[in-house]
Amino acid sequence: MKLETVKSVILAVLIGISLLLTLGLWSYQPNYKFMANMEYAEADIGGKGDVHKKDVIVPTSVIFHRYNRVYGFTDPKQRESLYRDMQSWVMYNFKTGKADGPPTDDYQVELTFPYKLPMKILDSLFSFNEKIDLPDWSFQRIYITFNEDLSLKVQFLSENGDQRATALVNNSKKYNELWNYVTNPKELSEYILFKESDTPIYIPKNKPEMKQRRVAMQSINPGELVDVLFSNPEIVRRDTTNAGGVYYTDEVRGMRVKGDGKSIEFFNTLNTSYNQMEPMNLLDTSINNINEQKGWTSEFHLEELRPATNFIRYRMFYSGYPVFNSDLAVIEQEFRNDDLYKYQRPIVSFNTPPGENTVELPSGEDVIYMIDKSDMKADEIDDIRIGYHLAAEDDDLPYLTMKPAWYVKYNGNWQELEFDKLSINKGGA
Repeated sequence: MKLETVKSVILAVLIGISLLLTLGLWSYQPNYKFMANMEYAEADIGGKGDVHKKDVIVPTSVIFHRYNRVYGFTDPKQRESLYRDMQSWVMYNFKTGKADGPPTDDYQVELTFPYKLPMKILDSLFSFNEKIDLPDWSFQRIYITFNEDLSLKVQFLSENGDQRATALVNNSKKYNELWNYVTNPKELSEYILFKESDTPIYIPKNKPEMKQRRVAMQSINPGELVDVLFSNPEIVRRDTTNAGGVYYTDEVRGMRVKGDGKSIEFFNTLNTSYNQMEPMNLLDTSINNINEQKGWTSEFHLEELRPATNFIRYRMFYSGYPVFNSDLAVIEQEFRNDDLYKYQRPIVSFNTPPGENTVELPSGEDVIYMIDKSDMKADEIDDIRIGYHLAAEDDDLPYLTMKPAWYVKYNGNWQELEFDKLSINKGGA
């Protein structure tokens, strides 16, 4: 065979191979599940995925003032029910102006939220008859007073008490319902004032009764969160630590499974610098992120919103009471450049088997006495609440106990009151 013929055959073979490789590249599709930014990824960890701002923003107390006495609901589910009904009231004649502290009416209703909220959120929580122009300041308390024409005056008071927004509710049925509570408080429990300040704290005067329960746990596969938290799950490596813990990483992001598989901690080292987010943007971004995961595995309420560091915290609630456990009862997020930077949350869900017993807690008067006898400073106490301590009785048992207890928010941290020691349990919650 001539040399030219051999060259022609080799060239034809090379061209054929080149065409086959080109066709293969065109037709090849990588088996990557998510190639886009992580905010577009979706996962399903077994919870709700359609939660809105009005669902997670709930007052921690509703207090009925009757002259110099105060009352509250015995069952916190009634408090939440009243608030949900208030969200459907149509409010008219919205106005803003100067204020000189809270109203001084003998009969009034006071709602307190766990953290200051931007006024811009108002039309996401309540109903107005027309579009309203919302101011830039924040509020934490709402006051409702009674007008002679059977209308209700709703007042949103600024943090320092020098600004207020007002609106009217022209609904005699709602007027009569609230008026019955403040003038005939037989269905309510008497409360007492812990301390007089710009943010007063009211607690039940007598001994509250609560149900102690056991809750069964159902584990959530952390792999579902790998799919949503990492931009390319296919390259994520799963490692096991010497202590038996599990760690996922793609060399940029990391997720540690904590608490014997009951919670996770995620961080993203790509986003170390950030711009401060507007409160509404921070809240929307956070809720949408958890919605994409169907991540509301229990009932969670907003507890803290810190735009200065783009930090947000939600706390688990059960039967209307807050639940305290540093790993299993809170969802915390921190954002950098609108992307998730840090994330802590439980990866278990709970259900309640039949069976419960009633527990009587110390009275509010006992709480005040104990605090007076302790080394705590009253001006460093931000809040006092009744809640559930979620803990395991035995690590080998497949359930946890919801134990009723008094909690104090002292120096910014929730701590359980231990009456038998006349001290504060120093463990965080």
